[in-house]
Amino acid sequence: MTNPVQHGPVEATETTRPAIYGKRDELLAELCGLGATMTGAMAAVPGFVPCGHAFGVVIDGLYASVACGSVEQLDQIIEAVHDRSEHVSAHRGVEAGAVAAPACDTPEAALLLAAVRGMAADVYCAMELGRMDDDVDVLLANALAALGAGFVDHELLTRAGAAAVRAAEMAR
Repeated sequence: MTNPVQHGPVEATETTRPAIYGKRDELLAELCGLGATMTGAMAAVPGFVPCGHAFGVVIDGLYASVACGSVEQLDQIIEAVHDRSEHVSAHRGVEAGAVAAPACDTPEAALLLAAVRGMAADVYCAMELGRMDDDVDVLLANALAALGAGFVDHELLTRAGAAAVRAAEMAR
């Protein structure tokens, strides 16, 4: 008979745990705003896709929203996301998207947020390998915009599934 492994209690201080999660939530809200700005710019000019730098900010932000444990780093990324939204707005003549926490009040919205957050590591790894894909990038921006607006439909969920598969392939 084997002895079960026993673990001691896992502890987080009350001052750091809420700060990290609060900052991650703040970052997701900024990302929804940037997604809305980028989606607005793409809608305003058919065929336009923002540059890789804009999508790099989205990808860095998504990865940090899942994995970053530093309040200071999160503050820097939040500022970079906000600045990129203002940049896209100013250079494309579209209104900056509203900073809004992802609405997860429906199963579809919760599933889309889980899919986007689940893709974070793959798209980040792929970007580090020099691999990016316009369809995956555009889906991320569209999904963040939809989450911020509280509107998620079946077509977007289907696109998210295909993008997740592609992101996983690119990360290999």
